[in-house]
Amino acid sequence: LPKSAVVKKVIDGDTVELFNGTVLRYVGVTAPEEGEDFAEEATKLNTELVEGKEIKLEYDNYKSDKFGRILAYPIINGVNVCVELVRKGMAELIIYQKRKPFIHQVQLLESQEQAKQKKLGIWSKGN
Repeated sequence: LPKSAVVKKVIDGDTVELFNGTVLRYVGVTAPEEGEDFAEEATKLNTELVEGKEIKLEYDNYKSDKFGRILAYPIINGVNVCVELVRKGMAELIIYQKRKPFIHQVQLLESQEQAKQKKLGIWSKGN
């Protein structure tokens, strides 16, 4: 699995295509899907953060999914993009029951709590 890659294009708030044709799905988070509230904003933020840029890929306990996508945390300039999306209310943490916790679960959870308290993005409607 690659340790770094260049993002060719952003597919949505939590998925990108890399220049080698691989699809990267961010691990540990989910962003609003097309047609849902804040889907456009999440995609836009993800685009601003990573499109055309080289990212480091940090893998967790799960390295791919049933769709053949690789699962990793995209890191850019030392910033975990997943944490950034959650912190701004553009993605939420996924916790899978009966699975090992994610490496960054505590940081993601703290970021999500802050976003909820500030009513940012997906939390602005009091979800």
